[in-house]
Amino acid sequence: LTPSGYTYFMKCKTKSSGRIRAIFIDIDGTLVGGDSIVSAESCSAIAESVKAGLQIILCTGRTRFTTEPVVKQLPFPPAWIVASNGAVVQNLGTNEIEMKTLLSEEKALHVVKQLVSRNIQAYVYEDCTSGPDVEDSRVLYHPDLPVGSFATAPRYRPYPDILRSFPFIPVSIGAFGPPAAMRSLLEVMKSELDASFSVIQSGSEHHWGVEFFAQGVNKRLGVERLASRLGLLREEIMAIGDHYNDIEMLEWAGLGVAMGDAPEPVSAAADAVTSPQKEEGLAIAIRRHLF
Repeated sequence: LTPSGYTYFMKCKTKSSGRIRAIFIDIDGTLVGGDSIVSAESCSAIAESVKAGLQIILCTGRTRFTTEPVVKQLPFPPAWIVASNGAVVQNLGTNEIEMKTLLSEEKALHVVKQLVSRNIQAYVYEDCTSGPDVEDSRVLYHPDLPVGSFATAPRYRPYPDILRSFPFIPVSIGAFGPPAAMRSLLEVMKSELDASFSVIQSGSEHHWGVEFFAQGVNKRLGVERLASRLGLLREEIMAIGDHYNDIEMLEWAGLGVAMGDAPEPVSAAADAVTSPQKEEGLAIAIRRHLF
């Protein structure tokens, strides 16, 4: 395991002076890489944490539908998840919904029309809280605009009425493409939308996403709500993430840890920096700070 990452840990100071009781873990770029496979080392560190009495909660930009395959790889699947960038907090075992923050149809239509008027495909996401089936997890798009290779049927489907109405109340509207184009879109849309929207970005060097949620939605919102439900103090929470959509969570947690390849603003928001995901940074972080 990378010595440089370990050394940097030793130099860091944290906000937390109490015992960590729960770890909130981002998925993409933190728990898994591009193959969505959880490494044996990460599984081992998570198992050690659970056996030591800690709660493990996944906190992700993914919906529940795309989170489920990752959950099934863990040695001790978490009871709760924070999904859709904090808009949804749900118990996977009982289907109990602690929180669900959706866009109104009016606001969602406004975003879709803004995107389509710029010839940008708009993906309209269902919240998936009814269950893990495809019909609970629909993603609609405009039939006359190109779609990405990820937009596979039957979950992704063209919807001719997308500029007029939806068959469900969306949790988010997403746009995806080259980083430069999406960052430009982000700035334009932020200037045009009022404060009743939350705009969240994340991605890789080749593919970037901009997503539009209801006001106040971010990972901190979900983490804070679930922490209250579980009787956890801020100082008892460790959060680990790698991207812009993790910043609020890392700032709020008693111990925020950024992955080694995180963008500079993300590292700056954290209390410590570990190695990258592909160098087992998650396992290093857990073992360094908990054991």
